[in-house]
Formats: sequence, C-alpha cells, structure tokens
Amino acid sequence: MALLKFTAVLSAFCCFLPWGNAAGLFGGGSLGNPLQMTVSGWKNCAPGDAFVMKTFDIPETINIPGPVPVSFTGELKETLNAPLKIAVEIKKKVWDWWLDVPCIDHVGSCVYDNICEKLDQIFPGDSCPSEILSMGGSCHCPIQPGVLHIPPTTLNIPKVKLPSFLTDGEFQLHITANSGTQQIACFQTTITLNMK
Repeated sequence: MALLKFTAVLSAFCCFLPWGNAAGLFGGGSLGNPLQMTVSGWKNCAPGDAFVMKTFDIPETINIPGPVPVSFTGELKETLNAPLKIAVEIKKKVWDWWLDVPCIDHVGSCVYDNICEKLDQIFPGDSCPSEILSMGGSCHCPIQPGVLHIPPTTLNIPKVKLPSFLTDGEFQLHITANSGTQQIACFQTTITLNMK
C-alpha cells in the first residue's frame, strides 16, 4: 500500500500533463524547464486508520530532473480486502483561493477504483517481485497486516513537461484509501513548484 501511496505522490505533480490545453486559464505555455519542488512534510490525517505512516523521509527540496533519496516505514494493522480504492484530491492556490484540479484522463483529483484487480493485472498469477516481498509488501489482495519498510533508496526523477500554471505555485495534496466503505489510510501535504 505504501508503494501505491508513493506512486500516487510522484504522479501527483505529473498528473496535470493532459492539462496543456487549459494552460491559458492560469498562464502561458512554457514547458520542459527544470523545476524545484518543496514538500512541507507528509502527515497522517487520520492516525486511527488501519494503515499509518510511521516515517517518510524525503528531502524538503527536490530538483527535477534529479535524484531523490527516500525511505518509508508504515504499519498495516488489519487485513485489507477488495474492493480497495484510492482517492487523490489536489488543490492549487490562486490568489487567496484553493481551486480543485479536476480529473482528466485518469490524472488530477481522481478516484482510482478496483486496486486489487489492477494489482492482479500488473502481477498475474502468484507473481510478486522479491524486492516488494522483502520490504514487507504484497502484490495481491487480501493484504495481510504487517510493517512495510522501504530502506533508503534513490529515485531518479526524469525531466517532465508541465503546463506553465504548474511550474509555479502552491498545491495541497490529500490522498485517502478505502477498503469497501472503511477508510484505511489518509495522507496530506503541501507542495510548492517553482521553475528554475
């Protein structure tokens, strides 16, 4: 689940790629320049949930493109069964208002249903990479309780092309995960993007 969360985090600042035609709403069309991303710290927004983040170490300032050292520890307190879904909500600060970033082509403020089925498609049969298993992860539902630990790892973030309204601004990111009707995880942060 932490791997899904971290994937959602990385996709969050890339999630606006289809928004190129909407750039006129927020600014011009300069694309492909290096970016600097400042993350104001991740936190659990519902500490009583079934999955809680114990530690998530990521630099406060991230240069894109470039290497990003990360590590993560989380604990799942109960078995998770299908259906699983992840909801990502992104807001951008425009003057004094926080505006919702819509879901376009499955990116943005979107709900991702049927996570268990998607895992089965990615990892057919009983397959699951040893790297995921060694960290305490699982590739199929039901997901059993336990501790998930991602040791210090360096991710290389490639150069990305973003519409200009995403290269400068402050964003709120709120991610929730549900098993059926029960919320099992909730994470939030604020991200600032600046063109270098």
